[in-house]
Amino acid sequence: MTTVVAVGTPLAEALSNVIQPKLVEMGWSSDGGDDSALTEYVILMLVNGKTQEQIAGELSNDLLGLGEGDTQALDFSRWLFEQVEFLNQQINGGGIQPSIETDPAQAIPSFNDQEAANNQAMMTGDGAMDADMSMGDTGAANDTIRQG
Repeated sequence: MTTVVAVGTPLAEALSNVIQPKLVEMGWSSDGGDDSALTEYVILMLVNGKTQEQIAGELSNDLLGLGEGDTQALDFSRWLFEQVEFLNQQINGGGIQPSIETDPAQAIPSFNDQEAANNQAMMTGDGAMDADMSMGDTGAANDTIRQG
């Protein structure tokens, strides 16, 4: 699952706040703050669902005229997608859900784990044994066991 960016959302606003300084750092924008067109364009590329490679290609070829072999746009787009995921998790608590993987050491519960779980299941909230547990006559069980 990928994060969806929409115009006018807190995520888009947060991205705008981190993209502008990064563009200045890369030398692609002035520090004056008036040059927000490139920032808005980058946000719109995200809104339109462009991939890292597509964004890097548009920046490198169409907008910035970077030379062939220049990896700045690709580095920027990698950074951009990391920021999208990071900020989405901070703002929305979401993004890519981690897959549930079991630690190989915990894949099969040990005897002690099973015993603890059974003991826990038999206890009620006040620590007494569950009343439904059968504590019947053990003599009946011994009558059916063959003795040699």
